[in-house]
Amino acid sequence: MQNRLVRKIQLTGGSTYILSLPKSWIRQLSLKAGDEIEIIQDKNLRLILTPNSTPQKQEKATINCENLKSDLATREFIAYYMAGYITVTLSCNRMKAEDRAAIKETIRRRLLGAEVVEEDANSLTVQFLVNEKDLPISKAISRASTISQNMLKDVLIAMEDWDIDIANEVIERDDEVDRFYFYISRQLSLSVSNFEILEEEGYNIAQIVDIHSTIKSIERIADHSTRIASLVPQLHGVKDQELLNLGKTVLEMYKRATTAFLENRKDLANNIIEQDSEINEIHKKISSKILSSDSPYKIGLLISADSFRRISRYSLDIAESTINIMAKSGNNIDKV
Repeated sequence: MQNRLVRKIQLTGGSTYILSLPKSWIRQLSLKAGDEIEIIQDKNLRLILTPNSTPQKQEKATINCENLKSDLATREFIAYYMAGYITVTLSCNRMKAEDRAAIKETIRRRLLGAEVVEEDANSLTVQFLVNEKDLPISKAISRASTISQNMLKDVLIAMEDWDIDIANEVIERDDEVDRFYFYISRQLSLSVSNFEILEEEGYNIAQIVDIHSTIKSIERIADHSTRIASLVPQLHGVKDQELLNLGKTVLEMYKRATTAFLENRKDLANNIIEQDSEINEIHKKISSKILSSDSPYKIGLLISADSFRRISRYSLDIAESTINIMAKSGNNIDKV
């Protein structure tokens, strides 16, 4: 809970306005008379006071374990990465070489800027060397959406041509989208205490939820493309043209959704919202037809149809987030 209070502005010397600060705040921040305070006026006309001598935020974290499970340890690293930590150390007695190797390989593959800086038999230290200036949030979202769009496009080719090699390539690309998802989550966590991360790109603190919702939808779309790709070998070249047409329609819907978000296109966002009921009817028709068939591959076809429908729903979420972000932009004049 934020610590709020009200203080009156006082006039001194006939022309200088002053505002007193609570003694408890001064002690908590280890300030003293003569220390400098930076005052920033943000776009919402709020005055933000930042002590120049504010202690640095905690940058190091340690993970202690008794019985190492490499997948759980990796998940801890990801959690601290998204929380904004710079250095994370895993401390675990009797760490097996194969477990340490698995953790290092997964972290490097899934986290941008992850480098192992120190290790021994009982510990592993990873430093996250991320240059946020080279990769703004908007650019990271754009790259993630491009990769996931190509994954969906290629999985449709794999289904149509029964190309198992392309299907396997789609599965391998899923980690690339995860890297951008974790990176953006990290940036949003850091922006809570450093508004400049958002403001440099034209965003504000009120839009964080919608930005995260968008990159999460992109990440989930990549997951469903991977899910469909994993089913391609089991379909043995069986093609359902109506199902493929649904996939192509959903791909175009997803492309328009990301364009709407990146270009602030409310017209495209509204178009996607209106299209959702149509997609739902097509999905129900195809699912009903597959269920009533005697095809030995109908389970795989049904799961694929379900994933296409879920992708359309995530595209709808991106469209709704676009409208939400525009409403929170501070521009109260808009056309529907």
